[in-house]
Amino acid sequence: MKISSSIIKALVASALSAAMIVGAMNLTASDAEAGRPQLLCGPSLQWSCSKASGPDFLFEGTVCDKVRYEAQTGQTCSPLKIK
Repeated sequence: MKISSSIIKALVASALSAAMIVGAMNLTASDAEAGRPQLLCGPSLQWSCSKASGPDFLFEGTVCDKVRYEAQTGQTCSPLKIK
């Protein structure tokens, strides 16, 4: 019984060691790659958009909608402050 117990312990120890070595090799062999950050659009907000000439315009949409609107119109928008 002692022989089989020591054999089992040796097999478990060698299997764990092999798993750790394989894991370490995989971690060091791969390059770290970071993707381009994704803009979280979030909930719809009310925006006050203005241009150098002309009155302010109220706009409702997500942050992604606001970015597209600013690119199309050339206006700058800020969150509407509720008093």
